Amino acid sequence: MPLIASSCIQAIKERVSIVDVVSPYVRLRPAGRYWKGLSPFSHEKTPSFFVDPQRNTFKCFSSGYAGDVFRFLELKEQLTFAESVERLCEQFNIPLEYERRGGTIVRSNEGVSMKKVLLDIYARATQFFKQHFWSDDKIAKQVRVYWRETRHFSDETAKTFDIGFAPADGSLFVFLQNAGFSREQLQQSGLFYNPKRGYGNLMPRFQGRLMIPIKDLQDRTIAFSGRHLPFIDVPNDPTHEAKYVNSPETPLFIKGHVLFNLAKARSFLEKNTPFYLVEGQLDVMRCFECGLKTAVAPQGTGLTEEQLKLLKRYDAPIIGLFDGDEAGLKAGLRFMTLGIPLKIPLRYVCLGKDEDPDSFLLKNPKGCEKLADEALSPVDFFVHAFKRNGCDDGTVRHNILQAMFPIIAKCTSAVLRFDLLRELSKTFHLPQSALEADFQMFQRRMPVKANRASSPQPSPVVYEQLEGQVLGFLLHAPHWAKAILEHLSLDWIDETRTEGRLLMRILSEFHENGIEPLDNRDRWNLSAEEEDCWCRQLAQPLPPGNERKQLTVHLQCMYRRFLKKKILEIDKRISKNPDGNIGEARRLQSDRNAWRDALAEAASFVCLPKE
Repeated sequence: MPLIASSCIQAIKERVSIVDVVSPYVRLRPAGRYWKGLSPFSHEKTPSFFVDPQRNTFKCFSSGYAGDVFRFLELKEQLTFAESVERLCEQFNIPLEYERRGGTIVRSNEGVSMKKVLLDIYARATQFFKQHFWSDDKIAKQVRVYWRETRHFSDETAKTFDIGFAPADGSLFVFLQNAGFSREQLQQSGLFYNPKRGYGNLMPRFQGRLMIPIKDLQDRTIAFSGRHLPFIDVPNDPTHEAKYVNSPETPLFIKGHVLFNLAKARSFLEKNTPFYLVEGQLDVMRCFECGLKTAVAPQGTGLTEEQLKLLKRYDAPIIGLFDGDEAGLKAGLRFMTLGIPLKIPLRYVCLGKDEDPDSFLLKNPKGCEKLADEALSPVDFFVHAFKRNGCDDGTVRHNILQAMFPIIAKCTSAVLRFDLLRELSKTFHLPQSALEADFQMFQRRMPVKANRASSPQPSPVVYEQLEGQVLGFLLHAPHWAKAILEHLSLDWIDETRTEGRLLMRILSEFHENGIEPLDNRDRWNLSAEEEDCWCRQLAQPLPPGNERKQLTVHLQCMYRRFLKKKILEIDKRISKNPDGNIGEARRLQSDRNAWRDALAEAASFVCLPKE
């Protein structure tokens, strides 16, 4: 995939004001040289979100997020760096340019990223399926009758969710080829198989099915779910008996990271409005028709922690509304097990054994008004679940404590642990002190690894900020990069922290391939921790004063830390062998003296030249 050209990124920085990008999300007011407003990442009453228009950066003190205009879109819209660049280019009419090997610059229509190609393919496929759903063809009319009379959905819902129909022929392949997409691009889209026989060696994955587009946070189609239609038989389709056929994972679509309808649902969120988490897309649509506009459904075979973290960003309660059968009960248990440690307010609605949200709301369209009031707390849900499984009153308490103690142990919040234990004590009429004693005993029996994870961490070392400060110079004052390379030995870098590992990566790359601007984060394939570290340093300006003097002090401190570490290592070796070989002891002492001498001369060893 081609990289976005540095000139394109620089053009965005020069022409796009972060105030214009943030304003649709936050009501900003002037505050001196800054603009401030309520955090777009959490609910708050006192503004703690600041935008610096001079430096084109933001800082959110409530969430800890910080960065530039690209980082804001990455966080707010769940975009990658490249996607945020592409979106800003499109929004502010800036030519999108890519970089090929050899430094050649190409425009977007020549070097477009695969993600952008796939988005275009899926957008066109969505329109193709919609046209067939609303056509005057005999089969299309049957599909609409099925939608209205069998599934009992309105035409308005079909239009809202871009419902379509996939014909049982090869017309989609021909349609997309005529739109200019190559065979390789269509194969990578996941819309086609590549069997021995088929339409142009590619067979449509979806044939004779009701098509439900799956969309990202920008309301763009990234995958499809195709539902079996009982009146259509496609013998040459290897999946014709499957109730649902779903798109495979692609660069656009990772099942465990996507929630169906989240783009629409989040737009209906108000204060204290909950998300309704259901199991399937049709359940979401039924909820939507009945007024539960914030319903979402996980993609994939089961709910994932990543999907719950997506919802957690909106700081809203979540109500589980699953099928009433055993599978739905298991989904509820997973929902509670994953969600409680994330400190999300959770509740659960119990449906009858033969009911699902679609059938329940179809019979009781006004029943949605009482769902939130009737939803169970986590402890009440576990009581319901174990009683449903046939446990008598004598064993329910034991089973619930066995199920909930491991969940409570994963909670990092002492307040949340206290509240859960208090609710358990009230439910079972137990003294909370006794329950806490049992919980502490359970924790002591946990594996050593888990205990270590919850034990207090040692205090950070004195020089913990040094790598981050040097990284700040590379980002804000790149003219010092050559001097840093010449005077900073990679041995001095502490890689136990994210800042150190990131600095090591950058300087190692500079040593091997020369110094390059650090304006394109996409080039570095950063982890989530590295991304946060990079953006925090980017949003933190260099302290005022003499840059040369500051950088010299940072490098000298790193050198001293390195020397002290070497001396400590020798001291440990000497203490472990008090009666060791005399020659070895002399050598160790000689090495120690050499390091001590170097430490005394550290100030003169690192001395940066004037610019």
